[in-house]
This record gives sequence, structure tokens and C-alpha cells, in this order.
Amino acid sequence: MALIKKTQRKGFDCEYFRVTQVNCNADRKDAIATFALYKDKATRDGDANAVVDSYQVDLGEDFNTKALENGSMGDKMKASAYEVLKAKAVAEASKEEEVDESLSFFSDAVSDEK
Repeated sequence: MALIKKTQRKGFDCEYFRVTQVNCNADRKDAIATFALYKDKATRDGDANAVVDSYQVDLGEDFNTKALENGSMGDKMKASAYEVLKAKAVAEASKEEEVDESLSFFSDAVSDEK
């Protein structure tokens, strides 16, 4: 699973954003996800180390709520991270002032899940 969104970074045309790490804080009940950017799915499938860039996104309390709804903090953790990132990005993009462009960027990204 990944998010697809065309962009240019470091001189490369890229489009494949994949969760590579999720750090959960049980005390604060929040999480931070690291998303790696690859040229495309084929490049990622061929070489998991071919990361063009990476981003960290604070998923906040929404992540724990969504992960618990999904019934697991294991297999479904990444799926929850994608869902929360997408929702936060859409909300951020709808703001009229002080928009976090690095978050709103994902507002029109689509899942590679069929």
C-alpha cells in the first residue's frame, strides 16, 4: 500500500509515497509516521533503498483511534497511517490561512490499493 502523487524532488520525477516507519507513543496516545518517496512502485519493488526523499507526519490522536477501530496495532497500522494522513491532508488543504503545504500536498493523492 502507498499513496500516489506526482511531484519533483531533488531533480527526479517521483510519485510513490510509502510508510516506512510508525512511532507510537503510548503515554501521549499519538504517533508519527515516516513516509519515503520513491520514483515509482517499480523502482521501490526493485530496490527498497532507492529513497529519493522522506517526510515525517504527526498523526496525532487520530491515529490511535483509527488503529483501534481497525482492530490491530500490527498488520493494519500502516493502513491506518495512510487513512489518517489522507484525512489530515484534505482538512489542511481546505484551510484558508496558514496552510502546511507539506501536509496539504497529499490531499489529492490516491491509494495504490485496488
